[in-house]
Amino acid sequence: MGTINLFRNAVKNPITTVVLVVVTIVMAVVIYGNIQDMHAATTGYDYCQSLCYLFENICVCYFMAIFFTMYYLTYINKQYSKWSIWLFYALGVSVIVKFFIAGLLFNYVYHHVESEYMDKLPSLARTVFSGAIYWIAIVFFLVPKFIKDTMKLKEEQELTV
Repeated sequence: MGTINLFRNAVKNPITTVVLVVVTIVMAVVIYGNIQDMHAATTGYDYCQSLCYLFENICVCYFMAIFFTMYYLTYINKQYSKWSIWLFYALGVSVIVKFFIAGLLFNYVYHHVESEYMDKLPSLARTVFSGAIYWIAIVFFLVPKFIKDTMKLKEEQELTV
């Protein structure tokens, strides 16, 4: 029943569906390109740079998925679900985990970059630590609106029952 409902919503919102499919394809191609760059790397710096870009793109995909799922549950599905609330908590925990993994990744990069490329480490650090910051900021600025609209949906649902 859930698949039929999802398909029905996709048909009713063709622009959102097309944008979601295009973004998914683009991000898959970009991530695949990062992996291919890691395989073709000739120096430790090239490998670490591709690894940093891969981490950045995976984080962007993850936070975009959280954003689009919150958007879908609140504005397209228009039904209160506990998943809406759990996504807010998952977002906060995800940001902490992202920066923890970024620290571990940068430590790995620091130890594997050759000494002649040490002057390029700040750009790698910027990529690792602030790569997905735009999506994180967008989601956090929209969280109060999502929470307000989710609570409004819950009240409406309780009134109709």
